[in-house]
Amino acid sequence: MISLSFISLLSKRSRSAVAFSTISPFSFSYSKRLTSPPLLQNFHQQQYMIKNNVRRTSLCKMATDAQELTELKRLVDDAKEIIRTNLETIPNCGILQQQISDLEIESSHPDFWNDPSDPRTKRVNQELTKKNRLLERLEMWDKLFEECDTALELLDDIKRQNSFSGNADDEEMVELIVEECKVAAKKLLDDGKKYELESLLNGKLDDKPARIILTAGAGGTEACDWVDMLHRMYLRHAERMEYRATIQEKSAGDVVGYKSVEILIEGTNAYGWFRGEKGAHRLVRLSPFNANNKRQTTFAGVDVIPVLEDEEIEDIEIPESELEITTMRSGGKGGQNVNKVESGVRIKHLPTGINVKCTQERSQHLNRDIAMKRVKAQLLALAQEQRCEEINAIRGDAVEAAWGAQVRNYVLQPYKMVKDQRTNWETSDTQGFLDGNLEDCIGELLRARSREERLASDGAIY
Repeated sequence: MISLSFISLLSKRSRSAVAFSTISPFSFSYSKRLTSPPLLQNFHQQQYMIKNNVRRTSLCKMATDAQELTELKRLVDDAKEIIRTNLETIPNCGILQQQISDLEIESSHPDFWNDPSDPRTKRVNQELTKKNRLLERLEMWDKLFEECDTALELLDDIKRQNSFSGNADDEEMVELIVEECKVAAKKLLDDGKKYELESLLNGKLDDKPARIILTAGAGGTEACDWVDMLHRMYLRHAERMEYRATIQEKSAGDVVGYKSVEILIEGTNAYGWFRGEKGAHRLVRLSPFNANNKRQTTFAGVDVIPVLEDEEIEDIEIPESELEITTMRSGGKGGQNVNKVESGVRIKHLPTGINVKCTQERSQHLNRDIAMKRVKAQLLALAQEQRCEEINAIRGDAVEAAWGAQVRNYVLQPYKMVKDQRTNWETSDTQGFLDGNLEDCIGELLRARSREERLASDGAIY
């Protein structure tokens, strides 16, 4: 027989089982959390924080993507705006192709190449090269336009359809589209700004090669070193702008640097691009040639002269009474001829103060002819700048490398700043500027001169 005590024990366990089975899941989980060890509670808290961080990161990424897309659209709009402005001054592709075809027909004539030095032959070749480059540029703009529009359409479709699921493949695709669009828009904007500046180089002599003459001014040895620094700056800038630079003549300083340097710059619109560099350039720095390491100011003169063909200056007549001609020994390599014979020539134009020296040839006669051509070229350039009809009306315009005549200041101590006195353009990146990054400064000067010429032509005073 089963004892009563055993039956009572079974009934108690049955009641406990029924009571246990009627507990709600919430109560069970709550009681389980209350009775779970501290390590398990920390695990639940960490999982909750991870979910919140993922949600917060996703929201931040969405905001960042929206901001990046807005900036990308703004960059594309800026590029398109400057291109549209440039296209207003350019004939369409059909007209341009017809002009190129006409020039090619003219250049294919049997008699065209009889005399390659003929001015007509040179003019046709220059026009043909110029228009072919312009047509290539228009085709490049059209291609970049299409790339930007296609990329923005793809990004808008992804945003509108919510097809960006957040996985790694989608993220990589969107980043690739954005990066390609940025590259195309940046290239379009930079080339548009470059063409805008090139369109300002429309002067009569702007397409000529340029001769840059650097001369040490007040400052002694420091000035010679300053000429060397400018010489390096212009060579690097010419390389950045894809010009061909050649050292024509240089005179070494007594200790370091150069007393004078002459650089020939050849390329499209070389004179028009560099002519604004003419003037006195002032340097302020702690002089490495000063025993007390004191701050010192020094100057260098920069003169820019167009290189003209003989037929362009043969009509210019200069009275002998306005010229002061002296001879000197050239020195340097060349044997006794240049070291003992006065083969070098210096010509000074008294009314303007223009001073030209030539020692590049072994013959005094040849040096005199070259110096005279340079004087005439400089007078013709001054006549254009001062809008004079006659050479006799030109005012004195000699570069004076001294106090009060500077066109640009280069301050390296106690602070760093390069400032152009004519446009008030300035930068604190002095090292980058001395390394040849002159585009922004020269561009601002070209825009200022264009405004002045436009106002002058309208009869207004700028």
